Amino acid sequence: MKKIDTTGRLSTGIAGLDEILHGGLVPGRAILMRGGPGAGKTTLGLHFLTAGVAAGENPLFITLEEPEANIRMNAAQVGLDLEGVVKTLKPQRVFVDPITQFRYLSSDVYQFRTQVLSFLRFLVDQGATVMFTSEGSEQMPDDDLQFMSDGVLVSHMTAHGRTISVEKFRGSDFHSGAHTLRITGEGVQVFPRLLPGVSCREFIPEPIPCGVPELDKMLNGGVERGTVTILTGPSGAGKTSLGLQFMKEAASRGERSVVYSFEEELDIMLTRCDSVDIPARSMIEQGNLSLVKVEPTQHTPDEFARLVRRDVEENNTRVVMIDSTAGYQLSLRGENLVGHLHALAKYLQNMGVAVFLVTETQEITGNFRVTDLGVSYLADNVVFLRYLEIDGELRKAIGVLKKRLSNFEKTLREFEITGSGIQVGEPLTGLRGILLGTPEWVKTGDEKA
Repeated sequence: MKKIDTTGRLSTGIAGLDEILHGGLVPGRAILMRGGPGAGKTTLGLHFLTAGVAAGENPLFITLEEPEANIRMNAAQVGLDLEGVVKTLKPQRVFVDPITQFRYLSSDVYQFRTQVLSFLRFLVDQGATVMFTSEGSEQMPDDDLQFMSDGVLVSHMTAHGRTISVEKFRGSDFHSGAHTLRITGEGVQVFPRLLPGVSCREFIPEPIPCGVPELDKMLNGGVERGTVTILTGPSGAGKTSLGLQFMKEAASRGERSVVYSFEEELDIMLTRCDSVDIPARSMIEQGNLSLVKVEPTQHTPDEFARLVRRDVEENNTRVVMIDSTAGYQLSLRGENLVGHLHALAKYLQNMGVAVFLVTETQEITGNFRVTDLGVSYLADNVVFLRYLEIDGELRKAIGVLKKRLSNFEKTLREFEITGSGIQVGEPLTGLRGILLGTPEWVKTGDEKA
């Protein structure tokens, strides 16, 4: 992962949150943490305190609601040790949870605001960085606390999980939007939403072949690095095997590839590779291939993007296949597919990665379409597979519909997956109506054979 410059910043104790805050908290500021019950506010504050202990500081925890014994027990359950959080003089970090309890110590709203503002100013003037929590509601809003604070972090608890966002952060830019937040046995994890321009590296957009001469000819040498290729077609047409063929050729060049499978189990994929002369097992042993099973209902798009980003940046992965876009859509839980996939694809392009998106179409034959999900605009290249009925026999054809960076062959060829691998035949120039799925011969003689 790209390292974050934390110069002059205070770490929150959560790497993903530090990234969102462009390095951490600005020292000597008062930060409001908003959110309803169960949103993770207290646990976030405890991370803030324990990060101070790790830095050799003397943090102070002021709780106005929960007994100390319960707090220590809850912290231990998420892997946080509060032993170094003390009540000595000159604390560099102070966490107040929740500050809204001051309302019950004040005779009116004006007194509450005056007391809180004076309290926060006192702590900051003593050299402390302060984090305090609030549970604002319609009956008792916390707009006044937002105005008093230098920064506002908001955690949300939804039916699909927790998120965190930054609504205000004086003195610094920040990564906007809602980001996935998880509380695990090892504490809080935050997964920042991916920005397309977050990282890039220099590369030459040279074509990379698949190793099947006829298909490489159709693609004018292959697909270029830093491009997105959609492999589209009906179920069982051979889209995944076609993508793996590019990875087989990449392995022969010593390059690493990753398949993220949202649908097929890895054992089944490996067995299928064995049967079509794609040595996936040996590629894995040599470190040139990684097959990753992704359960879409257990991963948010932010978590998946972080998984991909880590592999690309730490392992120099050069080819990535997502199998399939329909499975990826399940992880969105109602969010916009195009926006998330756009960010991920553009990031990978900036890193010089060749991207393959496996997209299934519903129609076996008949009307032709690239995808059913509206993501075809992302593609630099579109390679499609079709079923054909020829003389009462079910066969397949392959064609190139789009290639942004070079010319390509406009004819279709017969496509077959055999025990010796992928085979692509000569151009089917004697057929008409191929895209309708029921082609007819318009010539006779040797072409039909």
